Amino acid sequence: MSLMRMRRILEILVLGVSLVWVAPLAAQPASQGVHERGKTLYDTYCAFCHGLDGRADTPVARLLKPRPRNFTDPVEMARVNDDRMYRALKMGRPGTAMAPWGQVLSEPQMGDVVDYVRSLTPPLPAALSVDQLSLQVGQRTYNKECAMCHGADGRADTEAARVLRPRPRNFADPIEMARVDDGRMYTAIKLGRPGTAMGGWGEMESPAEIIDLMRYIRSLQQPLPAGMTRAGVDVLVGGKIYQQDCAPCHGERGDGQTPIGQSLVPRPRNFTDAQEMARVGDREMAQRIIHGSPGTAMAPWAGILNGEDIRRVILFIRRTFQGVR
Repeated sequence: MSLMRMRRILEILVLGVSLVWVAPLAAQPASQGVHERGKTLYDTYCAFCHGLDGRADTPVARLLKPRPRNFTDPVEMARVNDDRMYRALKMGRPGTAMAPWGQVLSEPQMGDVVDYVRSLTPPLPAALSVDQLSLQVGQRTYNKECAMCHGADGRADTEAARVLRPRPRNFADPIEMARVDDGRMYTAIKLGRPGTAMGGWGEMESPAEIIDLMRYIRSLQQPLPAGMTRAGVDVLVGGKIYQQDCAPCHGERGDGQTPIGQSLVPRPRNFTDAQEMARVGDREMAQRIIHGSPGTAMAPWAGILNGEDIRRVILFIRRTFQGVR
């Protein structure tokens, strides 16, 4: 039996059990305390997957992917506020076995469940700093959702990574990571990357959890190779951008002597012509890269290359084809 079918059967069983209890629970005495009401509801609807003690170590939980949340882990629960828990109860969590309970439980009952679940979570260790908590949350998210493709050490040298095209990013490589600013990383995690195996996690992870994950990913990055300066990295990264995006027209030698370049009118700029390049400042070059050059085949690269990319590719052009230091 497939895991998907097993999960569907489990969801039906959970719903069936819950419906049997709707009538008796509706008749609960009003005098019953919040904790007792919440416990009764939790034991009926939630313990099947999350366990009576909240540890999510049940036969059902071991079969589910992703695994139900462990309510007794203060690090795992650190980013789960009451509103998020309420919405998960009411509407379920897409992509998981967490079904919506809004048609089974009343608003006060959901509040009682949230209060009871909170009582299962011990406080965070006093010695755990804000930064340490963020890294721990990020590490757990990474190990659960990212390590299969990117690797436990971030090097993207896994069985899954070897068959993917393009290959997942190597988070340990400081050269490759030089282009990945925080905005790019956040967007990739939240929305995914079209044309790759990287899906969006915006429905599964909160903004705070995405930031935690980013911080942990940054911690996987290795130092620069011995003797390499930050300026050297900029030239190297600029060269990679140039070879990928500019060389088809401008040529690997920067002289525009390519099949595409020779067919264009006017011809692409010859970066090896010292006189021509002396008339073009870095600011003008940046504007032409951003907005394109009307009347030529030079298209705008805004939205594809960010400001740092453009600065680096100009630096590469100046140092490589003109010998400017």
